[in-house]
This record gives sequence, C-alpha cells and structure tokens, in this order.
Amino acid sequence: IRDYAEAIVPPLRELGIRILVEPGRFLVGNAGVLLTRVHYIKQTAEKKFAIVDAGMNDLIRPALYQSYHEIVPCRASAAADAKRTEKIDIVGPVCESGDFFALDREMPEVHEGDLLAIMSAGAYGFVMASNYNSRPFPAEALVHGDKVSLIRERQTWEDLVRGEIESL
Repeated sequence: IRDYAEAIVPPLRELGIRILVEPGRFLVGNAGVLLTRVHYIKQTAEKKFAIVDAGMNDLIRPALYQSYHEIVPCRASAAADAKRTEKIDIVGPVCESGDFFALDREMPEVHEGDLLAIMSAGAYGFVMASNYNSRPFPAEALVHGDKVSLIRERQTWEDLVRGEIESL
C-alpha cells in the first residue's frame, strides 16, 4: 500500500485532487471466517444442496453481489476428502431464493453435521448482518495468536424480542 501511495499521491497533489479510499476489504476481508454447520443434505434429480445454519442475514455478500467466498470443510479428513469432490449448493435456512453461499460449487464431499468455514468474511460480514427473518446474530470470537476471546455473545431469542416485551 505504501509503495502505491508514494507513486500516486504526488501527481494527484499537483492536480489538486483529493482522493478518499476505503481499504477495509483489502485490509480485513481475509481476517474473518464464518463457521456454519450442515443441518441436512437434500438431493434432487438435478442438484445436491447442503442446508447450513448460517444464512444470508449473517453474510449477505454472496446474495447481494454474488461474491465468491471459499468454503472449507473443518474436519481432520478434509485433505484426504479433497480427492473426492462433488458439485453442490451451500444454502441457508432463510426462505429466500437468494439465501446461498455457493451455487454449483465443486468441493470436497459435504455431510450432515459437518462444520464449514466460509472464508474472507472479515469485511462487510457482521456490519451488514441483520435480524431478518427473526434470526439472532451469531457470536463473534477474536483469535490472536493462540488466544481466543469471545467479543460478542450469540444473540438469544430473548435478546431479539426484549424491546417488544418490555414495551407491553
């Protein structure tokens, strides 16, 4: 970034142009991972679906701009399983056709109960998350070296309706 800035800033100053940049995705995009569990597998005549517990309300980027996020199975045998791949849709539980993380993705076989890591969810993940479809926010953890800290508790159903209940 420094080399780029040193090359581009002097000519812009000469022109009297002010440039504002938002490097958030570049800086922190790869710093976040959304973990999700496969609830069940649905096989149709044409497609195979893995329905996961995370939804478009947790990470809307794939639904909103068809952004690509690598999805990695979190299991000890994942490296060996990489040889056996399949085409699969990874979809959430929200009743919307846009609730997906991957469509026709070639990846290692996915099974019910698997934990999947949706990579590069650090930028515009939590800040664009919502309670759409009455879905509570997931927990957030910060990993620094070998230290893991819970920085945001998983939202409960009670948290979600507290304002309405207290106003009665």
